[in-house]
Amino acid sequence: MPYDVLRMRKAMGLSSGEFLEKYTIALLTPEGLPVVVLKMKEDKNKTCPFVTSDGCKIYHDRPWSCRMYPVFSSSEGGFSINAGSTCLGCGENKLWTIEGWMKDQGIDIYDKMNEFYEKVTLHNFFLKGNKLDPEKSKMLHMACYDLDKFKRFLYETRFFVFNDLKEEIYNTLEEDDEELLIFGYKWVRFDLFEEHTIRF
Repeated sequence: MPYDVLRMRKAMGLSSGEFLEKYTIALLTPEGLPVVVLKMKEDKNKTCPFVTSDGCKIYHDRPWSCRMYPVFSSSEGGFSINAGSTCLGCGENKLWTIEGWMKDQGIDIYDKMNEFYEKVTLHNFFLKGNKLDPEKSKMLHMACYDLDKFKRFLYETRFFVFNDLKEEIYNTLEEDDEELLIFGYKWVRFDLFEEHTIRF
């Protein structure tokens, strides 16, 4: 998810472009939606590039899927524990509720940020069978994943002049990457789907 990329690349001290090039593989869904997957090590087990003999290098900023393990979405719409999990925590004496586990793992902010993304990926545009053209796919990828490039697009063009955004928005987006990502989601919906998600 884009928020995973934001957290992981900051933990590694890399620009978004550097992180995407070094650690991810870019893919396109049949609808033209750009997605990225983590590039695993070239060993027989395809191990995670962030796991070392001392543990996870980015543990504080690990992605949603790592935080949720061994909890999985169930077919009924809720969550369940994977009975065959190799998670060492399953051998501990402490009992967890799924809700307690999710709170302990800091899932709230991830779910909040991912809700913004779902408003893009589950948009009626796609549900009606439409597909993004290559140019729009690139725009979506930039606004959601390559935030440094998106910031340059905003600040090194006449975007703010043409759109007359308030000064506090200008300053906030320059300083806060989470707000920049949220704005990116809104801009995608504004620009690609003609929604009134950006207020001038």
